[in-house]
Amino acid sequence: MLRRSFFLIAFSAALAGCGSAPVISSKNEETRLVVLRHADRTTSMLNEAGRARAAQLPAALSDLEIDAIYTTPRQRNIDTATPLAEARGLEIGNHLAWGASGRILDDHPGETVVWVGNQENLGLFYAALGLLHKPPVQFGDVHVITLGPGGSVKMLEKRRYGD
Repeated sequence: MLRRSFFLIAFSAALAGCGSAPVISSKNEETRLVVLRHADRTTSMLNEAGRARAAQLPAALSDLEIDAIYTTPRQRNIDTATPLAEARGLEIGNHLAWGASGRILDDHPGETVVWVGNQENLGLFYAALGLLHKPPVQFGDVHVITLGPGGSVKMLEKRRYGD
């Protein structure tokens, strides 16, 4: 497992240098990304604890104005995001993990966007953004990342939901 993690981090770092940087708003606007891993699962789907945790996500993010919600096409990610989307009256957009952070930033400068990923792609998501922080890979972890107009991280707030 350690070898796999090392390889994934090294591969992610190499890929981060290969792509073009996302376009960040040139205005004096901050873009906020709310990043989390899907809720608890036993098989490929959320288990009872995961469904209960996902139901608590809207309350945990009630202080944030959310403009968009994205997940990968995996059902457990969609199921985690669904209570939040329903509470906010938003559709869930799907992106393949590869390049998702750049597309989100290009499409939503100055907005607050939620990304629900999974353990395998959250490292890629962070690497593409140039973030050196460990992504939220534990069930219930949430990172609220505030990016300045140039794309620099102004703040990374760690939260929990569903405990």
